[in-house]
Amino acid sequence: METILSDLATYWAEWAWPIILFVFGLGLMVFVHELGHFLVAKWVGIKVERFAIGLGPRVAGFKPGETDYCLCAVPLGGYVKMLGQEDFKPLEEGQQADPRSYQAKSVGQRFAVIAAGVVMNVILAAVLFVVVGLVGKGFPAPVIGAVSAGSPASQAPVTWTDPPPGCPAVTKGIEPGDRVPRIEGDSIVQWICGDEIEHFMDLKLISMVADPADTYTMTVERVIGGQTVTGQAPMKARMGSEGVLVFGVGAAPDLAFDAHPKWTIDTPFRKGDRLLRVAGREVSHYWDIAAVEETLTGEPITVTVRRDKAEVDIEVRPTLVSRDTVHPLADGTIIRGETVDVAVKEVPRTLPSGESKTARVREFTLEAADGSRRKLLADELDISPLRLLGMAPRMSIIGVLKDSPAGRLGLRPGDIVLSYGGMKLPTVGTLRDISKRLKGEPIELVVLHGGEEQTFTVEPEESDGVPRVGITSAADLDHAVVAEVQAGSPAAKAGIPAGARLTSVGGTDVASWPDVYGALSASAGETVRIAYEHAGRAGAAEVELTADAFRPDDCTWRLFVGAPPLKPLMVTIRQDGVLDSLAWGGKVSVKAVLSTYLSIRSLIRGWVPLDEARGPLGLGQLAVTVGRRGLMDFVYFLGLISVAIAVFNFLPIPVVDGGHAVLLLVEKVRGKALSLKVTNAIQVVGLVLILGLFLWVTWHDFMRMIS
Repeated sequence: METILSDLATYWAEWAWPIILFVFGLGLMVFVHELGHFLVAKWVGIKVERFAIGLGPRVAGFKPGETDYCLCAVPLGGYVKMLGQEDFKPLEEGQQADPRSYQAKSVGQRFAVIAAGVVMNVILAAVLFVVVGLVGKGFPAPVIGAVSAGSPASQAPVTWTDPPPGCPAVTKGIEPGDRVPRIEGDSIVQWICGDEIEHFMDLKLISMVADPADTYTMTVERVIGGQTVTGQAPMKARMGSEGVLVFGVGAAPDLAFDAHPKWTIDTPFRKGDRLLRVAGREVSHYWDIAAVEETLTGEPITVTVRRDKAEVDIEVRPTLVSRDTVHPLADGTIIRGETVDVAVKEVPRTLPSGESKTARVREFTLEAADGSRRKLLADELDISPLRLLGMAPRMSIIGVLKDSPAGRLGLRPGDIVLSYGGMKLPTVGTLRDISKRLKGEPIELVVLHGGEEQTFTVEPEESDGVPRVGITSAADLDHAVVAEVQAGSPAAKAGIPAGARLTSVGGTDVASWPDVYGALSASAGETVRIAYEHAGRAGAAEVELTADAFRPDDCTWRLFVGAPPLKPLMVTIRQDGVLDSLAWGGKVSVKAVLSTYLSIRSLIRGWVPLDEARGPLGLGQLAVTVGRRGLMDFVYFLGLISVAIAVFNFLPIPVVDGGHAVLLLVEKVRGKALSLKVTNAIQVVGLVLILGLFLWVTWHDFMRMIS
């Protein structure tokens, strides 16, 4: 009985209650929108024949007077049917307008009726945001968790108001852990909402609506020597690869692990585990981990977490990776330097079919220690997580997307990719290239699966225009097997072949890549003999470990590679009273309107694929997810959706309110309405567009749900 009650409680919390919330919320938004049309229509003397929630055949209702208040069969949307207003059937020339009809009213009165629904949705959103402000809700904290190399934030000079002794008055770049309480500039968002940054999304929104020519001054707070100091960092937003302007900063994670329900990951960490100590050192913030990583030597360390009110020690083996400042090129040379700028360029590309296409590609500007600079496109840079002397390890799967080609085939974390598309021992880069080249075709995948070789046929699925198998990978560090040797690299010049298993370096036996790295580090600057086995035969090569070929500090150790994501660092925003909450709700409404328009702009310009748009099914799925988090999260979500409905309804598309408003403006300018033939044609085109878009997003919603 206890198990049944527990299952029922889980079902209620995970499904029933969120679905009830969504149905109620959707009904509320539709009701409020149509109520706006209804009230203003009555106010200007228009006869309202029907007030309907839903579409299609009438199911239930009542008619106390001239208006039929009813529910319809299809629980999507609603409408107010006014006398003389026909959206879906042709009007006839010579029709005599009834004095109480929609057509008999002035342009101003009709415009007020049309706009009332949108206004009511914005008012509803503001009311919902006011409720959230009074009760309080968690948001991502305005704290920097990551800074992209070469971004405006990484290059900005920070001038400190009162630096502590030993701290320069001016330092370079925003750093993880910096808190951003305000940002000054000329953005319309700031003019309306002020310079205060309450949570991280405020900072992101400001960059998205920025002009490339605008200069912003970011106020940062940083703890230096135990003292919190304040600095000013001027910078400009720059176009990011996702098609919007960015400062190049990411939100800060907390120290508690989350779970990724869509991924299978082999990890000792559980959802809710909170990091307490790493290698015996206490960590108070996410950015404290980087300092610990710099002290690692590759030996297993102990990570202490709090789990269910108890402390649990977990042994973690660090992962060896190449540093971000080391850039191996296709010709085998290495550029060591900082990324000082990243731009997005339109570059011509030839598809496997022979078709020419323009692609948006990031261009990195790298600055070497001697001050020289070189520009390289993203696909010219090596993306292997580790490369020594031009040799890259095999690829090991560390995560599998459950609803993906790999997940459906039964691949598991720990599997080693032996062959893909006929290429033996592919690296991360070659796997990506093969998927693009063989796009839409079945690809043979051979993995070391449970200690045995197994062959699968996989068909990559496209996501964001890129064919993906559904795996995340890391280097197979446990076996010193060479997957790839870059042409022109020290290993290639010495004759070490791809597929070789390294057995010794400088007389030291090696079995893993950390062994290889350790032996190379011990012989840096010398000439070493590297022994290997290949195709059943033993071989050896002499390699001179010059400073250009190998430096021990080209690599570093990282923790938590393949671990579950960390939860975001949150801040609770709660207003002190009704007046403060009213002001806050108004600001949030304005930001929500701007964010919605920016999203639509990104879809129109092709920056975001159209299949990323959400229809009723997608919104329902998202609503269930949000509903599980808590009531205030759901109320805030409804506010955002209410704004989105308002914005979409007022787009200049025939049939929706914005299309009607445009026709009214045309009528006002011309002094008379468009002919009924033209008006009807416009309405039919608009109806086809809306139905087509509805079917498109619903289809993609459905495919996302079953995939």
